[in-house]
Amino acid sequence: MNPLIGIIICGLMKDRQFVTQPYIQAVEDSGAVPVLIPRIDDSVHFPRYYSICDGFLFCGGDDISPRLFGEDLVTDRGHTDEKTDRFHLDFMKYVLSTSLPLFCICRGMQVLNIALGGSIYQDISLRNGSSQNHMQISENRSDVCHRVTFSQNSMLYNICGSYLETNSYHHQCIKSAGKNLKITGVAADGIPEALEKEAHSFCVGVQWHPECMYRSCRAMRDLFYAFTDRSKSAKNITVPIRFS
Repeated sequence: MNPLIGIIICGLMKDRQFVTQPYIQAVEDSGAVPVLIPRIDDSVHFPRYYSICDGFLFCGGDDISPRLFGEDLVTDRGHTDEKTDRFHLDFMKYVLSTSLPLFCICRGMQVLNIALGGSIYQDISLRNGSSQNHMQISENRSDVCHRVTFSQNSMLYNICGSYLETNSYHHQCIKSAGKNLKITGVAADGIPEALEKEAHSFCVGVQWHPECMYRSCRAMRDLFYAFTDRSKSAKNITVPIRFS
């Protein structure tokens, strides 16, 4: 049976909650049924999503409010929405408690990291040393921006090989990895581009946008196939307790 993948909304725009089409299409093309999950106010409903979904996809979107990782705002770049941030962090913590497969893209990877106690740079320019431009300016989101090299013995190495040529659309980046997260992919300038959670069937975060390169790159398709394949048998685990 095709697994059901919960795709958490990217954000809000003019009072409309949205998920961009490439996420939906990539999930469907990889053999799963996409289910869109809106921002809701009451976490008491989170277990209902567990009851119908076999895995969860956290998408890209705007910046994360610095106050939610213990900092004051020090940059004028980007845009934040604290209510959406709090929902994403709360729902991420709930999903992590279930052990269901979890695929986190761009902002989603940063939400994963913060939910597990990690930190991020509000802007890449705040790092020490030189950095590449990780906000590419090409017209097509499937165009390549830079290379990401993977650690041996990582899940991403096993799925994608030793490296990938990826796109890039972020100006915030990982500073330190959260609890039980390993940095398994880096760009040439040392910026973390991938995270994996230890002792988990599939908990992967990538800083690039594989959904935009899905049709042009076999390895990007393999990422989605690996995620949806792990989701097929994910319910052979204990139902989690109520979120609080």
